[in-house]
Formats: sequence, structure tokens, C-alpha cells
Amino acid sequence: MDKQVSIAEAKDHFSSVIEAAERGATITVTRRGKPVARVLSEAEYGKLVARRRKVAWSPAVLDTRGFQFDREDANLR
Repeated sequence: MDKQVSIAEAKDHFSSVIEAAERGATITVTRRGKPVARVLSEAEYGKLVARRRKVAWSPAVLDTRGFQFDREDANLR
């Protein structure tokens, strides 16, 4: 369940916004109709961070076949 509120509405009803996030909603906060922030539960945030860490630390493989490296050109400044 996603909700959208303006900054002014979020300020006026901050407790309600937090309670909705605790119940699992993602609240998009807007300025002049454009999204500027999201409010989500600590549990959802934890899932996102864990997923990001998994991706950030996974080994990357660079296929250099077909490339020619000229050490002299690489060291030019």
C-alpha cells in the first residue's frame, strides 16, 4: 500500500505518516507534486540495505578478451 503526501501534509500528520510506515506502507513525500523523499519502515529499510550490500560485495568479472592494452599509452598524462 503506497501513499503520497505533500511536505505540508507530512508535517501536519507526522505521527500518522510514521504509523502507516510501521504498518508496511511506503509513503512518498512530494514538493510541488514531485517526489522528494520516501518514508518506510525500519524492516523494509533493512531489506534494502542488505540487498545493496550483497550486490556491492559480489565479485565482478571483467572480460578483457579482444582488448589490447598498451602500457606506454596508459601511463601518459
